[in-house]
Amino acid sequence: MMIISVSSGTVYVQSGSDITDCNMKFLHKEGKMELYRKCGEKEKTMIEYFPHYNYTYYHDSRIQLHTGSRCWKLTSARKDDSCVYETWCYIYSDKDYLLSSTEIRVLDPVLITNISSNFSRLGEEMAVIVQFSGEESAVTWEVDGEPLPERYRLIDDNRTLIIPSVQRDDAERRFRVRITNPVSEKIREYRLQIRGERSNYWGNNLICIEDDHSGSVTQNSNIVSCCLFSALLMEDYT
Repeated sequence: MMIISVSSGTVYVQSGSDITDCNMKFLHKEGKMELYRKCGEKEKTMIEYFPHYNYTYYHDSRIQLHTGSRCWKLTSARKDDSCVYETWCYIYSDKDYLLSSTEIRVLDPVLITNISSNFSRLGEEMAVIVQFSGEESAVTWEVDGEPLPERYRLIDDNRTLIIPSVQRDDAERRFRVRITNPVSEKIREYRLQIRGERSNYWGNNLICIEDDHSGSVTQNSNIVSCCLFSALLMEDYT
């Protein structure tokens, strides 16, 4: 589990992780500390702590307060825990004080579900498409560990890589797509399959020379070979 320390501003937390903070430090004996959260129109008290009596009252079964360090922890963060968390100090015979306010945003990690391309001939335009899930995601592409060449372009919020006039050496290149959001990162590598002028497949994965007339692989004398060089089309790097 990942534990993230809350300070101020906005903090992103991966779903299933624990949220912790140590801002319930109280210098006055006569009064109480309260952890309070606002989720849109819904408001809820999470912790009431009375230092004079050394007593803690919890309003959620997943939250705990360590009275020695005054650190609280909310376990197994869920999407509906995305709220604004406030720490209040209530002093008897005095006004109330807001000590801290932090927005917590719980996000699911990114997940790449598929990456594929159309099987274009040499000289035709090829599109490589990545499909994924995950909020607030950013998509970047590399070729052989370098930024994309100028002749490549990206569309659909970088989900689709367009290779105009695809060439045979494009099949020798290693394409890498990186999906990130504030709580996670996924990387997937991909190799192209390209058909030559006589419907030959070029790529590190498959080279298949088809029938010159029918365009289909048969057992007649016009067929030269159909060989699988690698069964691995995609390599997943987590």
